[in-house]
Amino acid sequence: MIHRLEPNDYAKIRTLLSPKNVNDLTIQAIINGTNRGAIFVDDMEQPRTALVDQTGVISIFVGDSANEAFTADLGAFIEGELRRYTTESCGGTHFLAVVPDEEWEKAVTKAISHREIETDWEYYYQFNPEQYQARKISYRSLPEGYSLNRIDAGVIENDPDNILIEVVEEFYHSVDDFLQWGIGFCVCRGNTIVSACLSCCVHERDHEISVETYEEADMNKGFATLACASYLEHCMEHGLTPHWTTLETNEESVRLGTKLGFERKEKCKILEFEYENDTGFHGLAKLLRQPFLPRKEEKQKGNTV
Repeated sequence: MIHRLEPNDYAKIRTLLSPKNVNDLTIQAIINGTNRGAIFVDDMEQPRTALVDQTGVISIFVGDSANEAFTADLGAFIEGELRRYTTESCGGTHFLAVVPDEEWEKAVTKAISHREIETDWEYYYQFNPEQYQARKISYRSLPEGYSLNRIDAGVIENDPDNILIEVVEEFYHSVDDFLQWGIGFCVCRGNTIVSACLSCCVHERDHEISVETYEEADMNKGFATLACASYLEHCMEHGLTPHWTTLETNEESVRLGTKLGFERKEKCKILEFEYENDTGFHGLAKLLRQPFLPRKEEKQKGNTV
């Protein structure tokens, strides 16, 4: 059987983690309670296998992929308890998972073989400050009538559309948690949030970036680049390590990451299907891992520019 751990027991899966796990930041943030998520295991006392679900974003498999105590029930679990959790916690309609290796890919594919599965690749980037410094001279200047602000309690409270509250609460248990652990910068027109770059996942001094420009008319004007640049400057000044993750098919996000000085280091396969489409999924809703809003028809970590 597959069981859901209580938050106080999340640390029990640390023995399953490898220092080379590309999703270590996300997993550790959920274990620590910094970010929203749930952990499901084969054994509540001594787990050998786990599914770590980042609420509204993605599921991550760790541990023994050949553990039949976990894999034998995986298909029913995904269609049952995980589906209910996804719907109730964020209104999500998709199963979306990263599989760390071929053995996990085989195990998960077998569990969801009755579904029409879409695939993609998740790219993981490392920040290169020298590349950033060399490229930032090409960034556009902020137009007249716009301001670039640190996201603090005042900016969030004065946001007339409550955009920042919605975004923050997708990743954190509360706005206060974000203000305690995360950082962010935004481009504003008056009090209106045009584009925002913020920490969507935090573990110690590692911060993963989420960035989005909210209206189509404001896209491709350099606003996301400027918000990210301020974020990266803050990281460098305070000894923080920024992380960039996006889908291979999110071409705008790939371009923006490169423009900001990020270099691709790793990739993992993504498997996805839509729960509510019983006849199969009609194409990946890849609003770009920050938009590939599969699980929750909204925004996600990654980048929309």
